[in-house]
Amino acid sequence: MILSEILLVKRVDGYFHIGDYKIKADRVSSSGYGVLLVFEPSKLDKDFLPVIGTGKFAWFPSARALDLIKAKLDLSDRLTLDLRNGHGWKSGPRPFSDKLADMI
Repeated sequence: MILSEILLVKRVDGYFHIGDYKIKADRVSSSGYGVLLVFEPSKLDKDFLPVIGTGKFAWFPSARALDLIKAKLDLSDRLTLDLRNGHGWKSGPRPFSDKLADMI
């Protein structure tokens, strides 16, 4: 898979809003932001098809792609914190309490 786009998507009352579409969020019912990774098939997907089977994809992420994803996730966290008036996630894998600036 080739990372084609990294989109920051606003979540309002438990729904992601993308254009005219509204998609229910699985884990969070409040408002905030999410990061949507858009992929497209690569030559590797075709090459690995006999090994991994149909309906599956191979992704060998580059360091640059991982850096871009992390930067967008950090921005999503910051915007969610700002949107929720200084209150980040109540639980989950990316809590705000691990940032010293948020505890001061």
